[in-house]
Amino acid sequence: MTQPPDQDCQLPGPLADYADRLLLGTDLDAADALLIASGQLDVPAELQGLADALRAGWTAEEDAA
Repeated sequence: MTQPPDQDCQLPGPLADYADRLLLGTDLDAADALLIASGQLDVPAELQGLADALRAGWTAEEDAA
């Protein structure tokens, strides 16, 4: 995995709650979820479904803004 960017970003509330539920049982934290959702962090193949879900949530949130 890559290093996080040097910026202070926060997940929108609904996306943060969704990410928390998706991250249960992984070694990822909320900062990783933000990076995955925004496409800044690649995941191993076994977590690709998680990445797809987080990116879909990110895109939906951007579209709603």
